[in-house]
Formats: sequence, C-alpha cells, structure tokens
Amino acid sequence: MSYVVDTDVLSRASPIAGTSVPGLGEWLDRNSEHLHVSVVSVMEISYGIAWLRHGKARRKADLLQAWLDDVVAFHKDRIMVVGDDTAVRAGQLMARARASGVEVSAEDVLIAATADLAEMTALTANARHFAPMRIRYADVLDSLPPDLRR
Repeated sequence: MSYVVDTDVLSRASPIAGTSVPGLGEWLDRNSEHLHVSVVSVMEISYGIAWLRHGKARRKADLLQAWLDDVVAFHKDRIMVVGDDTAVRAGQLMARARASGVEVSAEDVLIAATADLAEMTALTANARHFAPMRIRYADVLDSLPPDLRR
C-alpha cells in the first residue's frame, strides 16, 4: 500500500506547524518510502511561502522554503504530476462530491484523483472533503494508519 499525502498533512509536519497530530512526524519518517506527494501540494505550499514573503514574514518563509526544498528533494521520484487523465477523474469526483452536497476545492479533488488513479490511499486531515468523493482515504485526525511493510 502507498499513500498520496494531502497538503494539510504535510503542513502539520512542517517546522512552523501550529497544531500537530501526536506521532505524525515519526509515522511519516518511518513510512516515507511509501509516501507520494502531488505537484498540487508543492504548488499550495509554494503559494503559502510566497504569500508570507508578500506579507514581509521573510524568516518564516525562508524556514518553510528550506523545508519544502527538502521535501521535494527527498520525494523527487515520488512526486505525482497532474495530466489529462487526472483532470478527467477530478471532474468526475468533484461532481460526485457536489451531488452529495459538498463543494470541494480544485486542489483537494486533484489530489484525490491522483490517489484514485494510482490506486493509492489519500492521507488527509480533511475527511469531510475526501469522504464524499468516495475514494480510499485515511484520516490522520481519526488515527494514524498502521506502519507499512518495508
């Protein structure tokens, strides 16, 4: 089993995380070879860094940039791109969620579609957006998944 890590989970493991999930950082470290990152998460975190710089929070932005550079370098062979097949699946999942009364962001639905097409599980702290898409997901706020075999 492998996971596509949602941006909110990555953010909770960042050096400036305000609210942490007990044991999350250690779980991510132990299972890192089974974890994939979407280019969408790289974009979302890059946006946050740029916005911090815009607001003159350079020290915090520099700290996050160094962390993001490490995340990207470490996962470089496990960064998942978005192609036309992902976009098509994302549209289907967005309609599925909306039909159940939930509006999901383009970012969340692209991460969900990436995981779904790769037959992976989305690792999130945002179950209320992933559940209505009816894909495989694990909610770290509920409990951390069991460690994966190496």
